[in-house]
Amino acid sequence: MRGLRLFAPFIMTRLVQSLLPSWPVGLAAVCIAIWSFPDVYGSAPLDKRTEELLAPGLRHTRILRGSTSSSVRYRILVGSFDSQSQADAMLARVKNEGVAAAPHYRGLRYRICVEALPDRKTAETQRQMLSAAGFTEDMTVEEYGQDVTNPDGPWEIHILEADPNQTRVQVAHAYDAAIGLETTSGLARRRGAIAAINGGYYLRTGILQGDALGVLRVEGALLSEPDRGRAALGILDSAGRTHFLFGRLRFRGELVFENGTRQNLDGVNRRRGRKEIVLYTPEFHRTTLTPPGGAEIVVRENRIAEIRSESGSSVIPRSGFVISLSTSRAVELLPLFQVGHNLSLDLSVLPSRSEHGGNWNEATSIVGGGPLLLSEGGRIEDPETESISQAFYHSRHPRTGIGVGADGTLLFVTVDGRQPRTSVGMSLVEFTDLFIELGAVSAMNLDGGGSTAMAVRDRLVNSPSDPTGERQNADSILLFPRNSKPPS
Repeated sequence: MRGLRLFAPFIMTRLVQSLLPSWPVGLAAVCIAIWSFPDVYGSAPLDKRTEELLAPGLRHTRILRGSTSSSVRYRILVGSFDSQSQADAMLARVKNEGVAAAPHYRGLRYRICVEALPDRKTAETQRQMLSAAGFTEDMTVEEYGQDVTNPDGPWEIHILEADPNQTRVQVAHAYDAAIGLETTSGLARRRGAIAAINGGYYLRTGILQGDALGVLRVEGALLSEPDRGRAALGILDSAGRTHFLFGRLRFRGELVFENGTRQNLDGVNRRRGRKEIVLYTPEFHRTTLTPPGGAEIVVRENRIAEIRSESGSSVIPRSGFVISLSTSRAVELLPLFQVGHNLSLDLSVLPSRSEHGGNWNEATSIVGGGPLLLSEGGRIEDPETESISQAFYHSRHPRTGIGVGADGTLLFVTVDGRQPRTSVGMSLVEFTDLFIELGAVSAMNLDGGGSTAMAVRDRLVNSPSDPTGERQNADSILLFPRNSKPPS
């Protein structure tokens, strides 16, 4: 029953919606209902819902929910960290003392606090107890009012509900490459999508900014391999219907030599490590952007055209690829490569060894994220399996996620955050609750924070948390009416 009080108004709105007739295409956003529910802080929270039918089988819903708090409360700041692992360690240490602690994100740091204490005297007593248990004397007692920890919000939620028989879904990368950045609204406008949300995690800085930090397949081409067994969404289009796959993936990539010898690859279209072999495809960039050192094998139409030693940044043929070897791997393997010999690729993404199967290699689009929130109707609450920290899992952030209902309805959801007076964001526990209330049986988290974005009809509809507005992201998930012309 966790989350029922928070999301009970949504159940009521769904009930009212079921009693209303279907709306014609093109109808402007309609306010369905506003309810007031008693609140533990004495105010009446808002639950306001507006809906817009974008196309047959595609509906956009905006929900404004919750209330701000006028109460004064107290917290003990136990520690502040820029490392999620350090924040996790402190969170566990405080909980081991039998004290309820919570993380929250502010000023690019994770703060571990004992929250919601009723008065300063209680807070000082608790601080002294922690000090006696060996915690630092630098712990401070803070007085606070409305902030992102307020249990009653508020929240701004945007939902796209799509009929899989009437909606096509595609993944696209910024400027149709494997690196680089572009706003979600700009990418949707350029590709002619009726709606879009941001996609997976990515590098935000450096020469490879926009490089996916996780699996990414676009129009059948693998642009990036899975990362640490994290969650992924696969999109299949079969018999005029969109299907979603959810799971955790691993990578199997091999070079196949002319004599049948096979050699494992370590990655695709990313920075090459000290002891790695990395594949670079034409989608990546004009060149491999690698520094001098090691060796690179240039392949055209599955035939080795050139072997370059110590040079780096080899030009990637449009009809081929480049294999980049670190110095140690070049010493070991370079004799295997002969100019003029055939060399082909065998690339696959497979369910992780703890996951069920699935026809992942038939998915034309795959985007990575994490963690999984729901699978076949069951909650997933083991973020460590996907190298997700407890601090990230339990802190409230802006969130983007995707799910599917028992009837196949496709759900695309954003929740704004880091804006205490308008939307506080959600922990991943709360985000899972929301997907359950929406009727999802499978769901996963995507990149969030300042990356969270939803575009509808060429305009951004949510409120990003970055002071500069909508962030340039790497990849996005695009929605099209099925009867529209596919993008070129």
